[in-house]
Amino acid sequence: MTKVEIFRKNGSIVGYKASGHSGYSEQGSDIICSAISTSLQMTLAGIQEVLKLKPKFKMNDGFLDVDLKDISQNKFTEINILTESMALFLKELAKQYPKYIRLVEKEEK
Repeated sequence: MTKVEIFRKNGSIVGYKASGHSGYSEQGSDIICSAISTSLQMTLAGIQEVLKLKPKFKMNDGFLDVDLKDISQNKFTEINILTESMALFLKELAKQYPKYIRLVEKEEK
């Protein structure tokens, strides 16, 4: 199962982390794992390449941790479009495939 954590502060997504493989199918042909990875990495690429921002992140096989806390607050209107779209997609995926993806949202203080 893939666990995805979305971290929020004052309602805005300030980070996200994913770990594990979904186990839906063999690695390399797992459409659930592929959908999760695509969503997470596309969001990160949009933040980096389209918005020209430099978030902190760590990426390894089956692991991605993105930290947006150090980015200026005035950039969050643009970031929110990307991150909220990602969160919406992941929520729907988790509803459809609850055995393969666990989505947890946490509000930070």
